[in-house]
Amino acid sequence: MSASISVRPDGVGVITMDSPPVNSLGTDLVTSFKQEFPKLVQDPKVKAIVVTGKGAMFCGGAEITEFAVMVAMGPEKMKENNPVAALSDMMDMIDASPKTTVAALNGPALGGGAEVSLACHYRVASDKASVGFPEVNLGLLPGGQGTQRLPRVAPLPTAMQMILQGKPLKADAARKNGIVDAVAKKDVIEEAAEWALSHPPAPISQDQQVLASAGGLEAGLNTAVNAAPLMIAPRAIIKCFQAACSGKSFREGLAVEMEQFTQLVFSVESAALRHVFLSERLAQKVPGIDEKPVPLKKIGILGAGLMGGGIAMCFIQKGVPVVLKDAKQEWLDGGVKKIDSLWAGRLKKGKLTKEKYQQYHSLLKPTLDFADFQDVDMVIEAVPEIMDLKKQCFLDIEKNTKPDCLICTNTSGLNIDDIAAVLKDPSRVMGTHFFSPANVMQLLENVRTSKSSIKTLSTGMQMAKIISKKAVMVGNCDGFVGNRMLAPYAGEAKMVAEEGATIEQIDKAATTFGMAMGPMALGDLVGLELFWKQRQAAGDMNKQTKTYYGPYELSDWLCEKGRFGLKTPDPSIKANGRGVFIHQGRDKYVDPEVVAKMEEIRKAKGVTARKVSDEEICERMFFSMINEGFKILEEGFVARSSDIDIVYIYGYGFPPSKGGPMFYAENYVGFKKILERLKVYDAQAKERFTKNKAYLPIDYFVPSKLLEACAAKEGTKVFPGQTLIDVVLKDFKKSNPAQAHSPSFKK
Repeated sequence: MSASISVRPDGVGVITMDSPPVNSLGTDLVTSFKQEFPKLVQDPKVKAIVVTGKGAMFCGGAEITEFAVMVAMGPEKMKENNPVAALSDMMDMIDASPKTTVAALNGPALGGGAEVSLACHYRVASDKASVGFPEVNLGLLPGGQGTQRLPRVAPLPTAMQMILQGKPLKADAARKNGIVDAVAKKDVIEEAAEWALSHPPAPISQDQQVLASAGGLEAGLNTAVNAAPLMIAPRAIIKCFQAACSGKSFREGLAVEMEQFTQLVFSVESAALRHVFLSERLAQKVPGIDEKPVPLKKIGILGAGLMGGGIAMCFIQKGVPVVLKDAKQEWLDGGVKKIDSLWAGRLKKGKLTKEKYQQYHSLLKPTLDFADFQDVDMVIEAVPEIMDLKKQCFLDIEKNTKPDCLICTNTSGLNIDDIAAVLKDPSRVMGTHFFSPANVMQLLENVRTSKSSIKTLSTGMQMAKIISKKAVMVGNCDGFVGNRMLAPYAGEAKMVAEEGATIEQIDKAATTFGMAMGPMALGDLVGLELFWKQRQAAGDMNKQTKTYYGPYELSDWLCEKGRFGLKTPDPSIKANGRGVFIHQGRDKYVDPEVVAKMEEIRKAKGVTARKVSDEEICERMFFSMINEGFKILEEGFVARSSDIDIVYIYGYGFPPSKGGPMFYAENYVGFKKILERLKVYDAQAKERFTKNKAYLPIDYFVPSKLLEACAAKEGTKVFPGQTLIDVVLKDFKKSNPAQAHSPSFKK
């Protein structure tokens, strides 16, 4: 993690940033750069200087892990030892060079890397380079002078889009917008050296301040806020742009930037977004999964429906051949037609070339014959959620695949150990729970069974990387992580509706909290019939599991009428979908018949509607969800709390600025408050179902033992980058070895 220097025969000094894998600007690299750069300035043999990065990256920006250390210092300590100030000093050093300094962008220049390039007097980029400022995605702003430098070279609308929305520009677009001076046609360092020898120094800090068009800054802020209303960084970024445009000097603008950056870095919103960023990477490190994965050269998909077709697209679009099988020709044709319609739509819009379109089709082999699976490396079963059907499919796959072919199921809740038990070798089985539509949704729950081999699990995690999914390894329990936690959340949404909250109020409370959609709208989207059919198949309409809870009266009535939500249109009222809501085009409104039925249900149960506050709605939905997350951790069905957060951020629309349910519990609410409110709601629930036999018993408000342990330790300091939940969990497992039911993550 250092900067190295060399001097070319033509007198151009080259300083190369070297900090694998992305040349991030950690303390060591910044310190080394500040030691080496002056040597080139002072060397009389050096006529000009080129700054570049080693490998395929110019510089990926700040070292994110150091932010946690920065925050742990506290605001006062940070003033004494500010790593961002050290980075700013590095920029000043480059800017003040009496010798022409050119950035040779050999690859992406992101965040602090883009700021390094802007500290240079000129920029020459390779055609594979890009320039971007992704800090807003971490709840931050460019703190290395970027908010003052970028608007001095780029049009203000472009600068705002890049920093407010985190959108990078490719090399040619960066050149057209004045950010890059030239795009190299040959070796980028050669052309950067030529440029440095033929141009005088031109520090951006000496440029005039920027002129903003009337209303331009406000319009940019409104766009950013509308896109992410819970984000606080856009407002701070605008203040920095205002400083750049208000007649303040460059130095005065930098003071505003540092002030705003410091406020953001200590904000809980930024901590949440940094937590998500690091948790994605941590999720790839599954305890005990250390074997080399099986190469996946060809994939089999069983089931050409919406899910199977979407999974097939994921692999084909990454260049992996797919054999897509179904039981009937019309089902197979329908699946292929759906896939083609999506590709053809992209082709028509110019988002896909004709060559790519043809290549995709060449990688897809539709079939009705299991024998076509004979040379695939993995089969993913995506047939309906019927246990006997899945078992028979597994037997058929086993007969027609090579012995080391992995057999995976896309089940969202069936016991995978039971499915795998029919095979001679259940060690080659794991769950691969994709989310619909699979070609769009980023999350993948990889499910570990009691017999899954390490190689199988390693291959499953590698498969997720191949198709660019955010994968989390979970244990084989009812609903895995996501659906198990969703069940109490959905159950309480139905319960507060019966108690008097309106459908609109419930969904608005959830979306105001930051969820992508409310629980009632989500039910209409997924399909209200799913658990209705499962209870019918079980012969018990009052059945409750970890994946679904009552009350059922309203949803059962809708299902009996054939109103499952978006998938069931009603032409008689010109609705393209009917469930809790009547859906007409992109608009929807609560079905008046649903409101009337709810009154009827309350009357039948002897319930008088009361006013329910938004605060109570959110507490009952989210605290019950969080409590279930603690139970999943204490039972050993997931390795760490951050894995749960990734599941909810990428699979269920939880607001990233709240970090996920477990981060939210620890950093926004506090364990003691959640524990206190759970006890209140548990007592109310017990009183309800013991006194009114029309209600089914529930236990999801019974506090988790792990939550109780965390509440007892609340306020305990942990090392930067750790969560108190995971620290307590480690001790909890030692003192409660019988508590972990899953073989997955006991260690």
